[in-house]
Amino acid sequence: MVMNATRTISPQILEQLDHVWREAVQQELPVGGEILISQQGNRVYHNAAGWMDREQSRLMSKGVQFRLASLTKLVTSVATMRLIEKGKLSLDTLVSSILPFFKPALINGVIPPISIRHLLTHTAGLSYGFEQPPGNLYEQAGVSDGLDLPAHNLEENLHRLKAMPLQFEPGSHWQYSLATDVLGWVIGQLEGDTLPNIIKREVTDPLGMHNTTFEIYDTSLLATPYLQSGRRMAAHEILAVGSGCARLSPERAITPNAWYSAGAGLVGTAEDYHCLLECLRQGGGSILSAKSTARLLGNSTGEISIGDRNAGWGHGLGCLVLTDPKKAQRSEGIGSWSWFGLYGSYYWVDPQAGLSLVMLTNTAGEKIWVTLAKKILTTLYS
Repeated sequence: MVMNATRTISPQILEQLDHVWREAVQQELPVGGEILISQQGNRVYHNAAGWMDREQSRLMSKGVQFRLASLTKLVTSVATMRLIEKGKLSLDTLVSSILPFFKPALINGVIPPISIRHLLTHTAGLSYGFEQPPGNLYEQAGVSDGLDLPAHNLEENLHRLKAMPLQFEPGSHWQYSLATDVLGWVIGQLEGDTLPNIIKREVTDPLGMHNTTFEIYDTSLLATPYLQSGRRMAAHEILAVGSGCARLSPERAITPNAWYSAGAGLVGTAEDYHCLLECLRQGGGSILSAKSTARLLGNSTGEISIGDRNAGWGHGLGCLVLTDPKKAQRSEGIGSWSWFGLYGSYYWVDPQAGLSLVMLTNTAGEKIWVTLAKKILTTLYS
């Protein structure tokens, strides 16, 4: 059943939702977290539960900062769309016109053009190391996914990435990738400024997202990260993701000389991220025009298959888009958009139902963004 904008979430469903959330936290899946749900701008559920730091007996509370990981991508996409609106670049701008050195080749040696559109839609032919089996070329070349603490800087990382053969002709397929990190360096070079300054100026300051940042000065409100097993994360961890492995260094968030990852580096709060979701759900507010917002959140990949998902999904200029609920066997409304982060974060927006949901946790693992997220959505649409 698809929930429309006139059907409000009943008290009974909210009670079931509360049970699902609290039961998951009691089972330490997640160890701790915060969830915020609104419908048509009215908050219907907001709860923080579990441990912020279990070993120090610090309970989770509203307003705690979490490692956002790939939820960073939407913020970078919005900043890029702001620059496009200002006429500083376009979706068809070639990356090499701003980064002359970044000209990766196909396996046959041909160097195809890569555009801003390709980066935003993850159709550039790039990949992530954790999206490939262990021992892959990215791993051998020391290409960082922006989640660990490599000794080299971002520019060096892009040089290493450029040396990797493209997975496919840009625009022909979809592959989740380091494209957003390339995009972060592009807009930094374009503006002659740092990524944190650009994000602050273009997105977080206008929306009052003052607790969302790349640089942490007070760690007392930063949630301690855990693995799905419930074990506290060590300084360097390897997380199984599908058939690959992601290398996580939680200390990256509080390391001053770590390079800024446009695809995975932000730390923020549920309150802040909800502000962004609601702004976009309502058409862009004061930061983007309705036209740019529609382009950002609409399907930009046509019939291209999105990873291992079934039919019914597309990708916008910054997030996953539900194009056909029936084909995808989903209850959410057409045009719903979402994504997740490896540290245990997730968001979902259903424009037809007027629904915005953000769930931030301190627990990494597929059961958070697959099992728990699915239970929550199933309950909401029951």
